[in-house]
Amino acid sequence: MKKFTHAFLFGLAIIIMVTSCGPDESKKKAFTLNDPTHVRTGGEVDALSSSTIDVNFGDQVISIKMDDIIDISEKMSAEDQDAMDIMNVNQKLMGAEKEAQLLDVNFAMSEEPVDNGMFIFGIQTEDAKQLTLEMHDEEGFTLVANNVFEINQGQNYKAINVSSLNQGTYNFRIKDDAGRELNRQVNIVE
Repeated sequence: MKKFTHAFLFGLAIIIMVTSCGPDESKKKAFTLNDPTHVRTGGEVDALSSSTIDVNFGDQVISIKMDDIIDISEKMSAEDQDAMDIMNVNQKLMGAEKEAQLLDVNFAMSEEPVDNGMFIFGIQTEDAKQLTLEMHDEEGFTLVANNVFEINQGQNYKAINVSSLNQGTYNFRIKDDAGRELNRQVNIVE
């Protein structure tokens, strides 16, 4: 029995070592704009040569400022991840109460899977706001993005660089300071 316990602990240690190793930083994908109507993965964006990009969104071509592209490729520290996990458990416990507290914005996104490394969405609001964006894996256990961004009165378009995320379905949440939120699912394909 003692040999089995040692073998089990050794195997567990190997699994923990393998899963704790992060992805190779040199293999991260960035996005580039080869054609002003399409966003592709593979190169770098020269922020000095273009302060906006034009992309297809629904049935129209919209311009997105480079400042409105939200980069989620940076990982959170373990302490920040633990704090977010605790806050998410608290939010799930209060889910029934928040059901009546929906975010007061008009939200638009494509129902098509994201296959070009950029998730684009539109928000129309009557007031300028600061919003928090969160993306979780499909099960809701792993936080893959957490950013704060500003929107102005009227129509706003934002883009999220999702090229660093694995293929799959993600839960996308936007919330304001009062705790009102909007939830959608985003399907990312490679």
